[in-house]
This record gives sequence, structure tokens and C-alpha cells, in this order.
Amino acid sequence: MKLPLLLLVATSFSFAQWGGGGGGGKSINDYKKISVSGREVYVYAPSNLADNSPLLMSFHGMDQDPSYQQSNTHWESVADTAGFVVAYPKGATGYSTWDISGDQDTKWITQIIDQLAKDYKINTKRVYMSGFSMGGMLSYHAMGKIADKIAAFAPCSGYLMMGAGTAQRPVPIFHTHGTSDNVVGYDGLENNLKNYRNQFKCPSQAEVENNHPNSENKATLYTWGPCENGIYVKHLKLEGRQHSPSKADVSDIWNFVKGYDLDGPIGASKPESSASAESSASAPASSASAPASSASVATSSASRERSSSSRSHHRSSSSGTDVASSGSNALPMDPSLRFVSVFRSSDNYIVVANAQGKSITVFNSLGNVVSTTRALGNQQKVYTGAKGVYIVKVGSRTFKTSL
Repeated sequence: MKLPLLLLVATSFSFAQWGGGGGGGKSINDYKKISVSGREVYVYAPSNLADNSPLLMSFHGMDQDPSYQQSNTHWESVADTAGFVVAYPKGATGYSTWDISGDQDTKWITQIIDQLAKDYKINTKRVYMSGFSMGGMLSYHAMGKIADKIAAFAPCSGYLMMGAGTAQRPVPIFHTHGTSDNVVGYDGLENNLKNYRNQFKCPSQAEVENNHPNSENKATLYTWGPCENGIYVKHLKLEGRQHSPSKADVSDIWNFVKGYDLDGPIGASKPESSASAESSASAPASSASAPASSASVATSSASRERSSSSRSHHRSSSSGTDVASSGSNALPMDPSLRFVSVFRSSDNYIVVANAQGKSITVFNSLGNVVSTTRALGNQQKVYTGAKGVYIVKVGSRTFKTSL
């Protein structure tokens, strides 16, 4: 980005418009300040952190610092529950900005990852990058430089204003942006996202969730996918939000990025050939907790059906079949899920009934996640798409159905 554009953005900032979601909780003083190649990084690790835990890095905007970013996002509140390391790096170039045209900062990010791998034994295949404003621009820039180091990206109120770049690989993206942003205008976002969706061969039409839960703004969630390599692109549109990072968005971001590592969707089977994909579609699921693994995709349909009959039983539930594990490893049913049913509606949607407040995840026959949502009413439309067999996970229960 050229210097005049940086100055334009800098003079557009005003602390009055940085609403944010701060207040309460920990401060940057509860973080450990470390030095990586002579530059500051503030790190938070939960007291009970396990080895091989993920890392999420949150990058501040222009003329800001880690303290401002932390006080508005409070990533530690999610990390304490989910068990991951949080890092707030500090910009070093003029106006406390980031290098979004070269490789000064992307090289430094790889050094941060290496350092935290030594200090906290993080899982280097589960490193996630989020950033606000120019930190969001840096996230997009990093897709073209170090996508082999970052499993998923979550830019907030920032995109490459001189035009989208070329990603090294199809990467998962969760972009949040306010419609009243007058610093990095909302109107320029769609062309940027569309460029990446085209690169990743995403579906042209988004799945739209109106009234997506958000504690600060009326929100609409747009989902494109599955794209190439099973990744998804999502956009959280925040009505009336100005140019501000917010704690209100971090749980949505985490729930998205945590589903990926550098190999793609975690736990998803990878298609080995068209023949194995066909056999996967015809075989019943053999686990109540996840769709078939890559190993089961490689086996024949007949052998899987035989092994499935000895491991699972099926109860009729409208047009969806409830798949429940039996044996010593079976978990007791959550009583609140007792009356859940899954069926296909007349307008060709997969519908979940009697699951108010429960998380719902839909997997296709290859084990890729095609939809995630939360049930808000007595009946929730959760997915419509290509004909085939689908696995629907509602809380701790799993159903098999088809379109």
C-alpha cells in the first residue's frame, strides 16, 4: 500500500468512533510480554494449558497497539474455556502499522510461531490469524505469503484496498465487518471476498442466516461452501457497526477457525478417488460423534455395512435415521435431545425439530462440514444443496438423512 493511502487512513481514524467491546475481564498486564527478534508480543496461556494446543494471533489496527486490541476483544475469555494460546503482536513500522506489501511482518509472524512452539508446545498445524483494520489487511496479505503456516484467517473490518491478492492455497476465511464503517468502507468488501471465493472455487450463492446472534448489532451470516479442499468462506455482516473491534464477535470467530488445521477441516475424510467417494455416500455412518474417517472411505461399502451393523442401531426419526453408538463406549443420551427429529421438508431443506438452543452441524458424505448453526425455534432449516446422504449432528446425537 502506498504511503499517501496510509496517511489517508490514519487521518480518518478517531478514537470517538472506536466503540469496541471492552470493559471488565483481564487487561494486557495479565499477559506475558516477550521479545521475538527484538519486537514485542503479548502472550496469554490458560493455567491448565495442555501441550499441542492451538494458537490464535490477534493483530491491531493502524496507530493502535496490543493493549487497545486486547481491551476490545478479550480473547483470553475464550481461551480460558477452549484451551489455546493468545498472542497480540505489536506493529513496528511508521504509525505503528504493518507491512502489507512486502514480507517483513509475515517473516516475523513465522518467528513468533516458532518461538511459541518452543515456549508453549503449541500445535503448529493449528495456528489461526485474526486482525482488525490494517491487522485485517495483514491477514489477507499473509494468505499470499505464509498460508502454509496459518490454518484459518479471520479479518475484521479490513481488506486489501488496492485489490485482493492471490492466496497460496484455498484457506478458510471468516470476515466480520460493520455496514457503517467509514474508514475501511463496507461497500468495497464484496469485490474482495468474491475474488477469493473465485480463487477457491466456492459456490456462487451463499447460505444466509438472518438474525444471527450478536450481543451488539443485528447480524447476518453469509456462508459459501464447501469450496475447494473442503474449506468455507463466511462473512458476518453487522448492521450499523462502525470501525471497531469487539468482544461480541470472538466466539463466532473461534467456533469457525477451530474446525481447521493445515490439512483442511479437522476430522473430515479426504476423497481418494471418485470410486471411494461413491462408496462413502452409500455406506451408513459408524460413529455417533463424527462422519466416517478417511480410513473408512478407503474400505468397501459392503465391509463397512457389515461392521456398522455390529456397532450401531437405528431408530426411525421422520426421514432421518438416528445413529447411536452401542457398547462400552456409548454415552448416555442428553435428555433435552430426546425428542429431536431430522427430516427433509417439501422445499428440499434438511430440517431439525425440537432442538432449541442446540448446536447443529451438517456433514456431507465425504465428511466435510457443509453447514453449522444453532437452533432458534421449534423447527430449524439447516441445509439445502446437492442430492446425497448427509450426517446431521445435533448436540450429542447424530442422524443420517438424504436430499
